[in-house]
Amino acid sequence: MVRSPLIMVALAAVITAAAVTPSEVATASPPPAAAVAARSGSSPLTAGWRIQSSAVAGGSGAQISRPDYSATGWLPISQPETLMAGLVENGRYPNVFYSDRLKAVPTAQFDVNWWYRDQLTVHPRRGGRTYLIMNGLLGTADLWVNGTKVADRSQLQGAYSRFEYDITPYVHDGANAIALDVAKNDPKTYLSDSQLDWNPHAPDQSTGLRFPPQLAQAGPVSLRNVHVGQQNAKDLSSSDLTVKADLRNDTGTPQRASLRATVTHGATRVDVTASADVPAKSTRTVTLSPADHRQLHLSHPAVWWPYQLGGQPLYHLAASVRAGGQESDQYAEDFGIRTVTSSLTPVVPGRTHAPSGYRKFEINGVPLVIRGGGWSPDMFMRYSPQNIHDQLAYVKNLGLNTLRFEGNLPPDDMFAQMDRAGILAMTGWQCCDRWEDPIAKWPEALKANAANQATRVAQWLRDHPSVFTYFQGSDEAPDATKEAIYLSAFAAADWQTPQVAAAEYKSSPKLGPSGAKEGPYNYVPPGYWWANGPETAGSDQTFTNAGSAWAYDTETSAGNTVPTQDSLNRFLTPAEQQRIWDLSTTKGPGTGPDLFHVYPTYNSYTKTARMGQYNTPLWNRYGHWTDMASYQRIAQMGGYEVTRAQFEAYIGRSKDPANPSPGVIYWMLNKAWPSLHWNLYNYDFDQPGVYFGALKAGEPVHIMYDYADGSVKVANLTRTRQDGLTAAARVIDLNGTVRDNRRVAVSGLASQDVQTVLSPKVPDGTSRTYFLELTLTRRDGGTVSRNVYWLSTKPDAVDWSKTIGQGSGAVFQPDGYADLTGLQSLPAATVRASASTRREGGDDVTTVTLRNTGSAPTVFTRADVRRGAAGGRPSGGDDQVVPITWSDNYVTLWPGQSQTLTARYRASDLRGAHPVVSLSGRNLAGPTIAAG
Repeated sequence: MVRSPLIMVALAAVITAAAVTPSEVATASPPPAAAVAARSGSSPLTAGWRIQSSAVAGGSGAQISRPDYSATGWLPISQPETLMAGLVENGRYPNVFYSDRLKAVPTAQFDVNWWYRDQLTVHPRRGGRTYLIMNGLLGTADLWVNGTKVADRSQLQGAYSRFEYDITPYVHDGANAIALDVAKNDPKTYLSDSQLDWNPHAPDQSTGLRFPPQLAQAGPVSLRNVHVGQQNAKDLSSSDLTVKADLRNDTGTPQRASLRATVTHGATRVDVTASADVPAKSTRTVTLSPADHRQLHLSHPAVWWPYQLGGQPLYHLAASVRAGGQESDQYAEDFGIRTVTSSLTPVVPGRTHAPSGYRKFEINGVPLVIRGGGWSPDMFMRYSPQNIHDQLAYVKNLGLNTLRFEGNLPPDDMFAQMDRAGILAMTGWQCCDRWEDPIAKWPEALKANAANQATRVAQWLRDHPSVFTYFQGSDEAPDATKEAIYLSAFAAADWQTPQVAAAEYKSSPKLGPSGAKEGPYNYVPPGYWWANGPETAGSDQTFTNAGSAWAYDTETSAGNTVPTQDSLNRFLTPAEQQRIWDLSTTKGPGTGPDLFHVYPTYNSYTKTARMGQYNTPLWNRYGHWTDMASYQRIAQMGGYEVTRAQFEAYIGRSKDPANPSPGVIYWMLNKAWPSLHWNLYNYDFDQPGVYFGALKAGEPVHIMYDYADGSVKVANLTRTRQDGLTAAARVIDLNGTVRDNRRVAVSGLASQDVQTVLSPKVPDGTSRTYFLELTLTRRDGGTVSRNVYWLSTKPDAVDWSKTIGQGSGAVFQPDGYADLTGLQSLPAATVRASASTRREGGDDVTTVTLRNTGSAPTVFTRADVRRGAAGGRPSGGDDQVVPITWSDNYVTLWPGQSQTLTARYRASDLRGAHPVVSLSGRNLAGPTIAAG
């Protein structure tokens, strides 16, 4: 997506400074420069940047910003980025995320200012003007251009600020230089980004350029604030488009300007024009609407949908303005036609837990359960389009439809990729830090900075079809003054999608109740998510950590995520790995801190190390482990079952008449570095048990078990009605005896519908640990969904009175743990595996068929694609192929059963090796290898 510069406030300020005499400037050959041609539009300044500490760099801003300044010894960076990103790129801290190496990075080096310098070649447009647009800065900076100071740090700050400077008097035809004197970021002082308690803070506090600056050139009239509004028929049979643009005349004489807008999609092409007189040194807004241009009324438009409900057609807008007989400026963007609405669910007196109902959303009139994860950028704010492409492939593989951005908004490319992928973006400000300080602590300059950032964000995101809402508060709702700042900016930007007061159950004066809640954040058993009694209502009326699947939960999970052994070997030493499973170092208070990669390292509620909070229920529910291998078998099963239950409960209870669950955001989707805390997949694309538990729950048409009442439910998350389905349930004890077997025809399952279809019985005499196998099939016998649970006749018992309202996770009643220890006594199983691989474009697709050829069930069996060596064996070392998407994994089969799994990955990630498939499982007789 191409987006030209948008001026966010009435800012074209240039602060002039005294000229620097040539004798003050050191002379040397300049470094390679980026080239900016003489044309209308804008160019991102991504090449030619160098950084250096002010303790090392010689000279003043007037000197350093001269084109002939010598930057010898400065560190070249591939793009504008934070200081730590630049230092790592230059090899200063190799493999900085391994073990606790991050702790060793000296932080005192960032106490002094650092310089960012760009050398570029510019060919100014004859008779035109040149603008420098600064797009977000972490910290504060003075800005210098060719020896002249043009902006001061009192203004130039803010993660999403946007300031435009007319640098026409200072720019030269040929070599030019830009320099920024950047002071350290402080999220407690500035309206900046931070990653809160998600991981350790970067040693530089994420200081540096947030997004690339832009150089813009235009004739006498500049084109700014171009956007498309839409008024869609309720049945989407038509759409009225309105194109708006600001025409800005920076000259001293009036200008007659002609605006042209072209909207295209496939064979559709709409051309509209309008002329306007723009007085000198002023801006005029021009509106092109169906009232004057009937072509902007579209019949049967191509409608954008989330990927599980339809396609993602995008329209293209190209705008230009002519003045003085020539094109003066241009702009282009893509947009999608769709309608988003939001409301609060009805309150059932005496039954609904919250006083105002719960937040729900509809896309194009279809109510959908929001299922997503909380997004985290890289710790050093590094960005890679390929990395984002791979992560979004994981999101769709998981069956999720939404990403939540609590601040930490990524570059525009990610939103463009989400537009094309059909993944929704839940955007909003971050919690805590300066953003949520009381308004009394905001000086007037900070209020102005907030208005600038709100304007920039609203104008930036408004036309992305993936962006379906904006939360104007996170843990806190904005007070009247803050809310007015935000809502005024969004109204001026013609924002059209719903805005919400907060991510907790709080209200603001204009937006009203949020209908959302947060938490829990630490271990809870699977049945916790399905509980729905009055005991789950929070006493503080914010419903934070009030648990279970009701309301729109904006951030919650069962806490820690244990990576697979492959992943652990990439970032932890053997000694550190032992500390994960050794209860003497993780259980209970007073035993010392967690690993550095478990963050936060201490539970503020129970004063317990977080790994102890997670491991203790596993130890009591599954039985004891003695080493990492036995711990892994338990931890991956435990993560799978509780994550599956979380997503299933929010789907399964979404139609509850009194306490529905309109959505859930798993906290978190990913992490900024390798982590054992809050993620569905690790920094290295590792897929632990939690990943595949979420994947199972995210099936488009799905069968699931309700832990609360023992019933079986089916859900249809597609846009198509499902007919001719049959649900079946088998209760199977540990020795393979089928204790109960039921089948029932499922009546027509409408889009987004959930039905309770049967209730299996667990007869007396069933083993204390047993299995429940659920299947959903079509008339032709094809399997739509298969889901296997390991359960106990002794269920988990949560002490709700001690659990609600605190974030340590579930507090169990005495002897309140489910008994899953029978899994320890499973006999060894035998699996025959076959695999084949085919090429599809740049991808390899490996198909793996598993067949249980023994007499015992093969439980929780996992397949991995690996780089093979001679003889068809894994090559050893770090040979796991990631990123990779699977149709299913961690499967359980009884004797005679088989299942086929499909994996897709980049062929180049084999690095010239042949693919092989390794199997591991809860009770496999030994390692199994299949040639791919």
